[in-house]
Amino acid sequence: MSLEQDITRVVEATEGLTATVDNQISEITNKLNSAVAETKTKVDSHLASADALLNSYEERQSHFRLTKNQALVANQAGTFPEAWAGGYVTKATLLEKVETGVERDQRTPLAREFLQAINSDTKWFAQNFNIWELEYSPNRGGESSHLDSYIMYQYVRRPTEITIGAIVKHIRGVVPNGAWCNGLKAGEAAKVCGVHYSHSSRNHYTHCHPIVGGKNLPADQKGVIQVALPAVVSGHVPIHKAWSQFAYIGDGAFDVIS
Repeated sequence: MSLEQDITRVVEATEGLTATVDNQISEITNKLNSAVAETKTKVDSHLASADALLNSYEERQSHFRLTKNQALVANQAGTFPEAWAGGYVTKATLLEKVETGVERDQRTPLAREFLQAINSDTKWFAQNFNIWELEYSPNRGGESSHLDSYIMYQYVRRPTEITIGAIVKHIRGVVPNGAWCNGLKAGEAAKVCGVHYSHSSRNHYTHCHPIVGGKNLPADQKGVIQVALPAVVSGHVPIHKAWSQFAYIGDGAFDVIS
């Protein structure tokens, strides 16, 4: 056998071996890709199931109101919502009582706009509530005009995670932000605004007032918003899909020493 024949056979054997290896690699790669794809499908399915379950848990939670007078019933003088402090609100006007049991086409556009914000533009809903219009100063005025002002609020204990929210519509002036005005924008229809707060320590408290960032503006540049159903409630409420009228936990929930 000549050397050339030996070399030819070695080359042929090598090529055959290479083809065999390539085929095996291709088969392994196909099986691996198939296994990875199958595993990804299973993982995606499990993740989707877990997400759906977590979302359903948000809806299943019980939330209790920590602030009073979510319906914004007027005080005896009729000048401001009972139990709420005014902050730098300069004028409060009760615009409308939104009543259940009224046909939709018999309601005012304002009432329907606020009901639509919480998916309740129906004849029957939880209970009547008021819509107020609040005029407020852009800042604290006078020697404190370099300080931002704030608007309607209540004192709230923070022993757990809380959600602060309301249906709000901006009319003019500086747009308040934070608390129950968080996410508010000029030019939009009435919508649910709000924020979640986790507790950094269980023995803390907060005042749920939106901030008006109008430092150093002239005092006559007052702002105006419309608001309904403001509240601070316990737990994590999915604000943009689950705002509602919440049960009040009651004045006797905490010990008070005068």
